[in-house]
Amino acid sequence: MFGDVKEYWGWMLAVGVFFIALGVAALLMLPLVTALTAVIFGAFAIAAGIFQLYNGVAHTSGWVSKIANIVLALLYMGFGVLTFYDPLLGAAAITLALAVTFVAIGVVRAWIAWQNRGSFEYWGWALASGIITVILGILLAIAWPAASVWFLGLYVALDLLMGGATFVGLALAARA
Repeated sequence: MFGDVKEYWGWMLAVGVFFIALGVAALLMLPLVTALTAVIFGAFAIAAGIFQLYNGVAHTSGWVSKIANIVLALLYMGFGVLTFYDPLLGAAAITLALAVTFVAIGVVRAWIAWQNRGSFEYWGWALASGIITVILGILLAIAWPAASVWFLGLYVALDLLMGGATFVGLALAARA
């Protein structure tokens, strides 16, 4: 059932503990992790913008398509430069976008659960997941822009903690 994990459970345990340590460290410095996350996101946006610009200039035909690709490239690159110039302003933009996205995702999850309430027994859990996601998005929007200082860092920290816990749990299960 566990394949190579059974043989290397100790390594997986070490990786899990390392992830948990990184998650705890991230929790202790949320504003720094938030700013670094925004800068990394900005670097990706700049890279995407460069490739979008190349595509728009070299591989599109017709002035409407060229202009659309160039405008999109400039938006990517502009956002990326913004995050380098002011990481917390970039984090604010990302946080607001995530708040809106959480609301939209939650509404769609709840709607899908409601539409399928007769199809599966535990549809209420899917509905609750959608409602919780909507509430998270609304709370994040209400707390914006102040939440922008810590939210991305918290998101990264929780992801590291959950990933670490998963590695530790799998390692201990494989060891048994």
